Amino acid sequence: MLEQLTARLPTDVEAWFALGRAHGMLDQDRQAESAFRRAAQLRPDLRDAHLNVALSLAYQGRPREAMPALLEARRLSPGDREVNDALLWVLLSILQQEPEHGALPALAPLGPEPLVSVIIPTRNRPAMLRGALESVARQRYGRWEILVVNDGGEDVAHVLASLPAALGGRTTLLNEPRSCGAAAARNRALGEARGEIMAFLDDDDLYLPEHLAALVAQLRASGAPFAYTRSVAVEERIVDGRRVEMRRGTPREYRVSHAMLQVRNLIPTANWGMRRECFERYGTFDESLPCAEDWDLLLRLSSRFPLQQVAQVTAEIRVRPGTADSVTRRVPLRPICEQFYRRFPSGGNELVELGRTVYLECVN
Repeated sequence: MLEQLTARLPTDVEAWFALGRAHGMLDQDRQAESAFRRAAQLRPDLRDAHLNVALSLAYQGRPREAMPALLEARRLSPGDREVNDALLWVLLSILQQEPEHGALPALAPLGPEPLVSVIIPTRNRPAMLRGALESVARQRYGRWEILVVNDGGEDVAHVLASLPAALGGRTTLLNEPRSCGAAAARNRALGEARGEIMAFLDDDDLYLPEHLAALVAQLRASGAPFAYTRSVAVEERIVDGRRVEMRRGTPREYRVSHAMLQVRNLIPTANWGMRRECFERYGTFDESLPCAEDWDLLLRLSSRFPLQQVAQVTAEIRVRPGTADSVTRRVPLRPICEQFYRRFPSGGNELVELGRTVYLECVN
């Protein structure tokens, strides 16, 4: 096939494109880059040529070199979602290398088996809550407690009563008379929690068995106040009351920096492990926010010290397209982004500013 394409060169743009795609399918990214560059030289007005040059460079781990081609593709096709998605991916890959803010604060060492408080807000999803609780029960690390906050929803006491005694005896139910949102629910649980480490789990998400062990090990070894693992997004549907998995995403490879968080949030709360001192020193979730209170807290923390990554995938973030989250109140994200961009200035970082502009074009 490659020989046939080569015979049509050197002036056939479509042949160069086909050659680039063929190399790409074989994971020959450097050769693909060369072919797409030739196509871009022949047709400099072609958006796809510049976009494919950029992607070939990004796949080679050369995101900074990909930027000029991406910006040219953006100039040729303003507001193009495919170009913006690629540009945002490349920008975040660059921003993850930005210098961290501050240094790790001095904290008393954790003991060999610190108590972990797992905080689960819930509202009107008893079957999913059961799944979340059972995922905690399957943890390899054994010293934990659970605080379930029923955020003004239907009674879930029957869910806890039906759990095995070993799980039910370590679970506290906190009932809110009316729905106040995820921030207030989590703060209520923080006030009751006894653990030295706080972990969080939405009622529709799941921990993998190594989750708490990985977080505890990282926090003990590093002395850091905050650590996060990686997760995989799982798209599912509810069929006859059962959860049916439709598709699994690819876990993100990002090491999250403050500069990245200044553009968008990249760490679901299910991945967090936090020393109690975080809340004592830097405040709790902002209950004035209708959503994205976790993003706000991450920005505050990452402006003070580096966040510690655990490379392991230890959680599943479950997504059901077209359904609303029953804990977080759904509001348009764009006004929240604009509010956060004002609250947390970029400090003149041009890449952050560009990332913010692109991200605003991608959200509602």
